[in-house]
Amino acid sequence: MFICDCHCDTLTELYKKGTSLYDNDQHFDIKRQIELGGGLQFCAIFVPTHEFRYYGGLRYTLSLLDKYKQELKALQEKGIDVLPVLTKADAADVLNHKAATLLAIEEGGAIDGSLEALRMLYELGVRAMTLTWSNRNDIADGVNEECSGGGLTTFGRQVVAEMNRLGMLVDVSHIATAGFWDVIETSTKPIIATHSNAKTLCSHPRNLNDDQIKAINANDGLIGITFAGQFLEEDYNNACIDSVYRHIDYMLNLLGNDDHVGFGSDFDGISHPPYNIHGVQDYKPLIEYLQSKNYSDSTIEKITHKNVLNLLSKVL
Repeated sequence: MFICDCHCDTLTELYKKGTSLYDNDQHFDIKRQIELGGGLQFCAIFVPTHEFRYYGGLRYTLSLLDKYKQELKALQEKGIDVLPVLTKADAADVLNHKAATLLAIEEGGAIDGSLEALRMLYELGVRAMTLTWSNRNDIADGVNEECSGGGLTTFGRQVVAEMNRLGMLVDVSHIATAGFWDVIETSTKPIIATHSNAKTLCSHPRNLNDDQIKAINANDGLIGITFAGQFLEEDYNNACIDSVYRHIDYMLNLLGNDDHVGFGSDFDGISHPPYNIHGVQDYKPLIEYLQSKNYSDSTIEKITHKNVLNLLSKVL
């Protein structure tokens, strides 16, 4: 099975521990991805806002970006087929490779309030950016700032417009509600919530309400179902494969189609994964569970990879 996963924080762990993208003891590595049947993994550079609120975010971003580049070089030197996705042509070619990666940034504060920095990060291979983490930055307020009612700033609107022009995925996971609706109004291309679930099933503030889910559908965008236990169940100890299925099924029924839902595991960024999902290898029992629920092969192919690849064909 080929799996497109719209979010992981593996790069942070690689950078901190000095470990390998090919083979490690974390949630995700290329070796297990290939053994599973291949896939496209969005690799996020997470910039912790409590450490880099006013300075240093761009330097830290470049450090993790360097780690990503070095790991890709090491894979190439080993003769391991991993495609870095940069263009629509790359996205169309993904299934012809054993594995692929797409470089993303989680927390728009990484660009230090600079469109020039945004453009340079694009030149270095970044193809998606989460506009905010859960706090406030120069672009917008995150979900921790809901009380302010703040949406996109003037600069934030410029960022969305420039990302649209460049061909970068605009990610609305973590953004406050007002900012979400500003992005819907501002973006001229389909958007993505790389790792968010259904608020109706689990009331965590990071999840999407029904109107937001429908808006992403109308925008022709995509929602990546995350494996974070606290986004799956009110008591994260109860999170399991069935919880992931229920969020998928809820969205499919709400939307009346299977074109706008995928996966965004948040591997290596979650402290409370489902008790029966321990890493990328557990996509196998998850997909088998979806099959047991009588999802058609077509629907499963859309959820596992086709919806993501279709989105990339429209944005990159």
